[in-house]
Amino acid sequence: MNILEKIKEEGFQFYLSIDCEGPNFDKNLIKNINNMEKFLKLCTLNNIYTILFITPKFAKTLYELNLVDTIKKYKVIFGLHIHPEDLPDKIIEKCPFINPKIELISDYPFEEQKQIILNCIDYLTEHGISPIEAYRGGYFSMNDDTQRVLKNYTNIKWESHNIYRKQYNVTKHLIESIPVYAKSNTYELRLEYFDIETLKDMLINAIKNKDKVVAITHSYLFDENDFHYKRDNIKEPIYFRLQKLIDVIKSLG
Repeated sequence: MNILEKIKEEGFQFYLSIDCEGPNFDKNLIKNINNMEKFLKLCTLNNIYTILFITPKFAKTLYELNLVDTIKKYKVIFGLHIHPEDLPDKIIEKCPFINPKIELISDYPFEEQKQIILNCIDYLTEHGISPIEAYRGGYFSMNDDTQRVLKNYTNIKWESHNIYRKQYNVTKHLIESIPVYAKSNTYELRLEYFDIETLKDMLINAIKNKDKVVAITHSYLFDENDFHYKRDNIKEPIYFRLQKLIDVIKSLG
């Protein structure tokens, strides 16, 4: 599906984006990946496209578990996700300037961002993740240099961030922006945020306004027993929360 064409159509639309993290955030990576298909199946059965923003280490584990072709059976769109402090050794060897204390790609100058992004694209492609259509920086990090790299040196045509975050510092859009559905830096349609009624209210308003909604969640919640649920006081699995939103869409969308 060409999302850039689809998004131009009138009326409400709903997409689910997932930041597919490496072991810097996911200490339970293999179990979470092994539960990934269940979530993709739920989305696909309800005609929801899932935008997978994949880090290199997540791609490597997915490949080693022989699950790349499996997830391609579902309605997925691949995007690149970068946390520069958590890259594979193969990329670090090619980018010796990488500082493990720098968490935002936008804190690197243009040429270094270029090297990081291009090496990450090559790495994902080598591990079966293609085509790569979109981009999201870790912590929603992006600036004009990031845009220049993506526009001039890659085939990536669009990006998706919470534009209210201070880490998103773009003054000139060179590629299309399809933002995360948000009203502020903290008020965004994230499956693990808020209680279910608040999420439903956000979605109901979006449907009434005929908005284009890109919701967000994280791969470290695929396993319903993952420690993030207890740590962050998330009372219901993201599957249950998504189903509640699907029920709203079916009744009002």
